[in-house]
Amino acid sequence: MNRKRRYCWLYWLIAFSPAHYMGAQGVGYQSVAVDSLVNPPLLEEGGQVFCFDSLHMHIGNIPDTDAPRVCTFPFRNISGREVRITKISTSCGCTAAAFSSETLVPGTESTVTLVYDPKNRIGTVETYAFVYTDVSDKHPVARLVLTGEVICSDEWSYLPVVMGVLRMKRKQVVFSEMTSGIRPSERILCANTGKKPLKLSARMLPLYAAFHTEPAVIQPGQEADVVITVDGSKLSDIPDSRLQFNFLVEGVDAPVTDRLVKVIVKRL
Repeated sequence: MNRKRRYCWLYWLIAFSPAHYMGAQGVGYQSVAVDSLVNPPLLEEGGQVFCFDSLHMHIGNIPDTDAPRVCTFPFRNISGREVRITKISTSCGCTAAAFSSETLVPGTESTVTLVYDPKNRIGTVETYAFVYTDVSDKHPVARLVLTGEVICSDEWSYLPVVMGVLRMKRKQVVFSEMTSGIRPSERILCANTGKKPLKLSARMLPLYAAFHTEPAVIQPGQEADVVITVDGSKLSDIPDSRLQFNFLVEGVDAPVTDRLVKVIVKRL
């Protein structure tokens, strides 16, 4: 059977009989092939080529704004022959590798350097680097592992709205089922991330709305509530089309567009 016919026969056999090409755990050959690229099997005698001081390094907890973390893996050529590192592949774009491409005679010591960049990678760190040599271009001789945790450096991340040093939970409030006999309030959690006390006020409020903060003065590093109150008794002559407005938070140094808060009032 020539090569072309053999490939065609194999294609149709796999396409129409996929169940016969599944592993014992239900993993198809395609998954195995993908895994072998991402996590290639090591050379069986790889441990007899290079001896690393350690194959695993824990980088601890690092803030996501930290500079890239540099990790060095010393090793020695114990193979009894000249060996050269040809490439190092990493499992994630967050990690870069540096190494010497010089031929290492038996007994020579050298290092592999991995540089991990934590920027925008909050969460668990588990990244691999595979060391390939001229002993085998298909199988790496070692797998180096970095583990750790990237933590969020912004302690106010739960308050995503930024108005200069003022952080807020949201920029919109909705009053539902308003009637003339009630005077409800809506609260927005906020915090002063600056170094000076803040005393806030509001501009462009309609006559039926009021604004204050609790406490009235927000100390540095402290949380507070922005409180918006609507007086239902003042709504009788106001058309529904005007029961929506923006007000401007005063008392912080930030662009006007950042300081706008939207209020929607819905009559019952």
